[in-house]
Parts: sequence; C-alpha cells; structure tokens
Amino acid sequence: MNTCLTILTLFLAAALQAGLPTWSWLGGVRLEFLPAVAAYGALTLPQTGGVVLALAAGFIQDSLSAGPFGVTAFAYAVIALLLNSLRGSIDRDLPPVQMAAGAVTATTASVAACCFVRISLGALVKIALLGVLSAVITPFLFAALDAARSTGRRSA
Repeated sequence: MNTCLTILTLFLAAALQAGLPTWSWLGGVRLEFLPAVAAYGALTLPQTGGVVLALAAGFIQDSLSAGPFGVTAFAYAVIALLLNSLRGSIDRDLPPVQMAAGAVTATTASVAACCFVRISLGALVKIALLGVLSAVITPFLFAALDAARSTGRRSA
C-alpha cells in the first residue's frame, strides 16, 4: 500500500505543479511540490527508497521543465543521500528542519539546472524565490503525507 501511496503522491504533486499557473508578479515563478516530496522521502524512507523517490521526482520535474533531462534527478538524488545521512542527527518532525530540507532540495536543483544555461541576476532571484516557496510548502506536505501513511497503516 505504501508503494501505491508513493506513486499516487508523485502523480498528484506533478499534476498540481503542472496545473497551477505561474505567478507573473513573482517573475514567472510557480509553486513546486516535487522538491518537498523528494525531501520527505529522504527524511522518512530508508536510504534506497528515499533515493529512488528522489530520482523519480527529479525525472518527473525534468519532464515538466525545459532544462536538460536528468539534471534535476541527479540533484535530488544527491540531496536525498545527504539528508538521509543527516537523519540521525536532526529531528524531521520539526517544521524548521522540514523547511530547510525543502529549500535546500529546490535550490540545489535550480542551481544545477542553471549551470547548463546562463546565470543572471534574474535567475538568482528566481532560485531564491523557489527556495522560499518550497520552504513554505514542505511542512504542509510532510503533515499530509504523514497523515496518509498513518491512515494506511491503520487500515492494513
């Protein structure tokens, strides 16, 4: 059941991310849910599961973007390994930790993508905005996924 829930989460996050409009007043930035999913997997699942979820979220993110395919997946996997290695020394239930994990995941992927295109002041501002937006979204996604996982355990 957890595998089905994980796949459903990926599809739902991708659909929300693709379906929501960009905010022109923020320079064309849109909400991204997939970095939060990758951070959740890294801080919740075993290392292999977290990296696989990060790779899947990264490939889906790459399919939604105009950037080079595989760059975001690689960045998400690296961050998933890093977050998973820090799991023993941080409390994943604290919202500031969740916010930092989401922000670092989104920012790293954006910086990696910008390495293949030109980096400008506008790009740096968008990267910062994506990091802030991901930081805000991540605790809500953690709460929703934790609730879904606990409901799935009770029904099994």
